[in-house]
Amino acid sequence: MIKDDSKQYVILLFLTIMLSSCAAGNPVRRESVDMDFNGTDCISIRTIRDYTALDNRTLLIEGPGKQNYYVRLVMPSFGIRSSFQLGVKSRDDYLCPYGGDQIVFGGLDHERVSVRSITRLNAEQLKDLLIRYGKIEPEEQPDPGPVELDGAEVEELGEVT
Repeated sequence: MIKDDSKQYVILLFLTIMLSSCAAGNPVRRESVDMDFNGTDCISIRTIRDYTALDNRTLLIEGPGKQNYYVRLVMPSFGIRSSFQLGVKSRDDYLCPYGGDQIVFGGLDHERVSVRSITRLNAEQLKDLLIRYGKIEPEEQPDPGPVELDGAEVEELGEVT
């Protein structure tokens, strides 16, 4: 009988640890579910207007009509943040995440990095990425004000002697 109780305690302890680790995990952000981080979109090289480095492996490229693309590189680039110009090495007139297309960052020695993925963004995804990478501040939510609670009933106690 004691042996069976110890098995139950071990199982209970294990389940408690598993449940607490699930509850302590970071919540999944909505944009990571909505966005395809392995996108296979292509950008016409002639229409690239501007770019913003998000970190040493990702950047936003602005295309025609203020259309934005989230571009992930195969490996980190140390020149991505300090570069003031961006070049493209491609077989044709399109920058794509396949076929060996590369982004070339200017400087004394040109650094070439292959493209892993390109994802076309809508306005909401763009805003979420800019907030995530600290490029813009999130909008402050209005203070809902004090919450009105119904009064608690008070029970009168008799006199204490």
